[in-house]
Amino acid sequence: MTASACKSTEQESAKIGREAKQPASSPGALKLGAVNHGVRVSDVTLLSSSGRTAVAVRLTGTSSRTQENVPVLVNVTGSGGKSLYSNETGGLEPSLQRMTVLPAHQSEWWVDDQVLTSQSASGVRVRVGTGSQLRSVAAAATVDTVGVHLGRQGGVSVLSGNIVNRTARAATKVPVFAVALRGGHVVAAGRAIVSALPGRSGSSEPFQIFLVGNPAGASIQLTAMPAAG
Repeated sequence: MTASACKSTEQESAKIGREAKQPASSPGALKLGAVNHGVRVSDVTLLSSSGRTAVAVRLTGTSSRTQENVPVLVNVTGSGGKSLYSNETGGLEPSLQRMTVLPAHQSEWWVDDQVLTSQSASGVRVRVGTGSQLRSVAAAATVDTVGVHLGRQGGVSVLSGNIVNRTARAATKVPVFAVALRGGHVVAAGRAIVSALPGRSGSSEPFQIFLVGNPAGASIQLTAMPAAG
């Protein structure tokens, strides 16, 4: 999420470039570890619009335990199956490589909206690795999204709203993933990061999500999942 109330598409593109080139202190290359039999992957969708490309996927926790830091590997291909993009490389923002928390027997959306390629993408493969079991549900902040509405800036669909902390636990770098569903299919998706959410119940921060795709006439679903403390 971002706290800015207004951004141009040029500013958004610059932000994407900065996040895609994090300093050396950022997380390293993504490692999947053992095959995760406790997560079902579905609704994998490749989206493109306004010179941007994104991947949306629905993750469902099928085990009896809530999982955290679940690695998600994306491989985007083009003509002839040529690899055009992978989020495996080091230096990416953590939400582009992992699902911070995946509750047991619950489905959540995950989005990579920084698929950087100058070529036309035609295929995508998503694989999920093994994270760890959440030690305590109380260890994670509980958040809601409120006041969500759709607008446009510079010809791009923008989803705005507020994220509200329902606990006294502070949260940082809270990812918010959004998908637009029309006829049961994903037609637009995006992601934002809220840098800091104060540790008091009822505190809130604004966010904006610049969507990839066309959400006209679609219903919006949001996933906001802070990391466990």
